[in-house]
Amino acid sequence: MITLDYNPKTRAFIVAVPRGSHDVKALMMEHGLDFSTTASVGDKAILFTREPYAAAAFWEGATDAAKAELGYIHREIEASFANDAPACPVWTPPGKELWAFQRADISYALKRKHVLVGDQPGLGKTPIAITFANTIEAKRILVICPAAIRLQWAKRIREWSVMKWPYVVYPILRGQSGVHPTAQWTICSYELARTPEIHRALAAGKYDLLILDEAHYLKTIDSQRTRAIFGGGDTPLPGTPLAECAERIMALTGTPLPNRPREAYTLARALCFDSIDWMSEDSFRSRFNPSVLVERHNPRSGRVSRYIDERTGRHAELQSRLRANFMVRHLKRDVMPQLKLPVYDLIYVEETTAVKAALKAESLLDIDPDNLSGADMAVLGDIATVRRQMGEAMAPQVAEYCRMLLNGGEEKLTLFAWHVGVMDILERELSDFGVLRIDGSTSTPQRSKRVQQFIDEPGQRVMLGNVLSLGTGTDGLQQVCSHALIAEPSWTPGENIQCFDRLDRGGQTRTVQGDIFVAQNSFAEKILATALRKLQTTDKALDRRVASA
Repeated sequence: MITLDYNPKTRAFIVAVPRGSHDVKALMMEHGLDFSTTASVGDKAILFTREPYAAAAFWEGATDAAKAELGYIHREIEASFANDAPACPVWTPPGKELWAFQRADISYALKRKHVLVGDQPGLGKTPIAITFANTIEAKRILVICPAAIRLQWAKRIREWSVMKWPYVVYPILRGQSGVHPTAQWTICSYELARTPEIHRALAAGKYDLLILDEAHYLKTIDSQRTRAIFGGGDTPLPGTPLAECAERIMALTGTPLPNRPREAYTLARALCFDSIDWMSEDSFRSRFNPSVLVERHNPRSGRVSRYIDERTGRHAELQSRLRANFMVRHLKRDVMPQLKLPVYDLIYVEETTAVKAALKAESLLDIDPDNLSGADMAVLGDIATVRRQMGEAMAPQVAEYCRMLLNGGEEKLTLFAWHVGVMDILERELSDFGVLRIDGSTSTPQRSKRVQQFIDEPGQRVMLGNVLSLGTGTDGLQQVCSHALIAEPSWTPGENIQCFDRLDRGGQTRTVQGDIFVAQNSFAEKILATALRKLQTTDKALDRRVASA
């Protein structure tokens, strides 16, 4: 068993690892530990660190001295995992009740000025946020969310708020609508919030609570939407950063790290800068997500491509920093065991003439999917072209597979794609089954109407949507559907999971089937393998406990 001790003279935590029980080099790299040559004798390797957040991962084998030093960190980490807080007062309307783990989320949040609720998608973060507003007796609340779910937020507020009637819930649906000067609840999209007129009007108000839904939209520190919320950058904003207009902030996202550890920096800095010891972005990346620029020469094309070779490490330390300071997070299977485990499958399409042509186009690019994040613009343009070509080549077979399921007795399907052209093919081929479509051109009222049609009308059997437009924030599909299919997988693993989570969530009574279509030896197949590795990194950085045995 790994043991952890503390030396007050050197202020170092000592990790003793029995020889042969663990990969010592892997532990050193994973946790940022140093090796003691003089102390490592006989049957034990002695590692050490002066970083308490790194040492906290080894609590299970800690001595009394180490526990005394790390107790405050461990206590807050455990609170972020807690599945209930029965003593926590929460205000819900008559007939509404939170799940036990949602009460634990609010208990965690009440002890902090700002908080990130990182529960997996499908665990009801919207009711958590509204109930939190009830409990702190917030009088004015600003919700910033993706455009597609503004009306969904308005509906949930009216269901869960305990404000005394009459009160105003005002979703800003277009820039011309302006900002209601006295609304108790204002709901705005990220895109509208960064426009000069709306930003200036919002920044003129003061809010008891700012809710940032799908907060991973703010992962890039210098994007316009992030600057509108958190400030920064050289160009002056039309008004004060919206975060500075709020007494408290509650950020919501089921994917705090969509791709890689460095994406946690923006929220950590904004919500609890001291949790990362006021590191610069470069220091944060160097510690948790080091990278180097690499050039590759393609002998066939003669092209030199540049990409970023990324590495990750210190996952447990990052998790301890987030959970001990501002992030509460639960996994679906830990808190809702009544949900049946979903079944995922890869569906391989046949190599038709069109698919073969797409595979040939892919092979000419000579691209390593592990290093896409740093690809130059020319390479990314070529990738986008062959990606669309492959999607359109596979679409007829995807439609035929869906037709087989529907004719075979499947009542309803939820179908995701990426490109407009692919969705056009699927919509045309499946039109006999009643297709409802949600993509980037679908207005917020149309989106809500089509989701309700899919739920209410038996003749509308296919919900077709873009991976981002339909895959983010949509609720209700699980009432009537348990089979989701992705015609074109996203290269961001969290986005594929978000698609399946539209069905694998509270209210689902059946086993969810999730299918992803790929061509054998295709770029998409390689991307999925890379995505699995990224998900393993996410698990280490957010959820995994370190075993001491």
